[in-house]
Formats: sequence, structure tokens, C-alpha cells
Amino acid sequence: MLKLSTLMGIFTVMFAYGLAPLGAQEMGSTAAGEAYAKQFCIECHGISEKVEMSPNLTAPSFKEIADTPGMTRQALLVWFRTPHPTMPNLVLEMQNEEDVIAYILSLKKINE
Repeated sequence: MLKLSTLMGIFTVMFAYGLAPLGAQEMGSTAAGEAYAKQFCIECHGISEKVEMSPNLTAPSFKEIADTPGMTRQALLVWFRTPHPTMPNLVLEMQNEEDVIAYILSLKKINE
């Protein structure tokens, strides 16, 4: 049987790597995510609900990303942490990541 200290250590590692239960993780701020996107993402991505095309035609708009079937916070976390050959190698602080994810998901069609 595992000791309590071992279980706590496992939980700490899981939480640090974003693998804790979803209810234990805080969500980001849509306003902060929009501000971040306006500063860093707008050069390549259409970031607003009204923009259907991105300035970089190979980059999907945030609305397109949000409306992708099955798109969730967890899917976006994995996406942000996986290198993409068509994107610069961005390293977002965890809070910025959560904020941008919250903003992207806020653009999702409500009736899905």
C-alpha cells in the first residue's frame, strides 16, 4: 500500500503537469486572454468573433478553433504544449495560456 506522502507526491506532480482533475484547475480570464491575443496573436490569427479569415491564411481564426467539433479546454492545453511547424515556438506562462484558452472557448457557438 502506498504511503500518504507518496500519494501526495504523485498528486503534486500530476497537478504541476496539468493532469489533475479538471475541477481542481482554475480557468482563465476571457478579458485577459483577449488582451494577450491582441498583443501577440493578431499578426497571424483572426482573433475576434467577427473575423472569419486570419491575416496568415494558413493560421485558423480563433473562431474556427473554438468551433472545431470536440474542442475543449483540455484539447487546447495539449495543442498549446505541442510544437507546430507552422507556428513560432511560443512559450506561454501558464496564466497566459489559461487566459487565451478561456478567450478562444468564449467564441464557441452557444448552441453546440
